[in-house]
Amino acid sequence: MRYNTMYHIANRSPVMSKDTVAVRVDPDLRQRLDKLADAFGQTRSSIINDALRQYADHQEWQVTLIAERVKSIEAGEEVLISHEDVLAAFDKRFADKQAG
Repeated sequence: MRYNTMYHIANRSPVMSKDTVAVRVDPDLRQRLDKLADAFGQTRSSIINDALRQYADHQEWQVTLIAERVKSIEAGEEVLISHEDVLAAFDKRFADKQAG
């Protein structure tokens, strides 16, 4: 029995049904995924599923954060600094460090 199945049995959480998605990967990536699956005692599919979940979580977090910031900017709650001003501030900081 795999760890994933044992975890769900021990925690009495239902094992969710899965949809099938076909993805083409490079042979070297497939080998790396297989090695990880063996190391963790999981299936390649579960390794890929975990990786995709982490990716989706991160992307959703970024999209949400950006939407919140845009809303704050539009409401006048944020101070915007131009790209040129940011570069000038970094140039000054770098010059100050070089000077002493």
